[in-house]
Amino acid sequence: MANVWRKKSIYLKSIKQLSLVALLVLLSSEYGLARQKVEVYGDDNYRPYSYIENGKPQGIYVDVLKLAFSRMPDYQVTIKMLPWKRGIKYIKEGKGFALFPPYYTEKRDSWMLFSETILKEQVVVFGLPEALLGRTKWPEDYYGTKIGLTRGYNPYSMGGFEFGEAVRLGHITIEEATNSDSNLRKLVRGRIDFYINDQMIDTRPYPSVRRGIVANTNYGYLGFTKQEQNYPHLKHFKRQFDAVIRQMKSEGIIDLIIEHHKK
Repeated sequence: MANVWRKKSIYLKSIKQLSLVALLVLLSSEYGLARQKVEVYGDDNYRPYSYIENGKPQGIYVDVLKLAFSRMPDYQVTIKMLPWKRGIKYIKEGKGFALFPPYYTEKRDSWMLFSETILKEQVVVFGLPEALLGRTKWPEDYYGTKIGLTRGYNPYSMGGFEFGEAVRLGHITIEEATNSDSNLRKLVRGRIDFYINDQMIDTRPYPSVRRGIVANTNYGYLGFTKQEQNYPHLKHFKRQFDAVIRQMKSEGIIDLIIEHHKK
């Protein structure tokens, strides 16, 4: 119980820090101290982690990153939400500074620099109860089926290497849709057999859908472009960000933010 209260007090303290940082920003502008402006992209359609609502960024990652950025007084960070596929393209081409929350894959290693891990996600198989029955091995038990995937998501990072290979070899067919809601609707209507995504996506509008086995465990990151010539402050920003995220994890504050979103 004492540990819970300690975490809550840290959380409240962190919220107060947002006001303190706002004051520091005001003072720094008054005294002419320059803060580096940075724009970070986020997935605009990945509830409950990252999405846009009423024109504003929302979600677990958004709350975590806003607090992290508030602890980095050298930088003035703006979050801009984009369709995932476009965000990935911008980072790959060096047109964007950073994007959240990519999963790590070797294929991205050549053009994306990954931050400290932010939080752990579990990808599960969604399906109708009768279709999930008896399917206990991933991905072998799903050979010959059509599986939904959110557009722009990488099969290897979402379902693991063996799933990606099964797709490449034609053992499993994937069909993309714009977002989770579109995929779940297709699942209920029988247009796809299964859908894979994070276990926390909201299935309440589709009461016949069940969660099946865990397909993969991933960690979400802030992914930076490797075209550092466009952003000379990138390494310094990343060092500060990584240190702040490690501190927030040690305080337990990221866990509290996740719990808050479950309510």
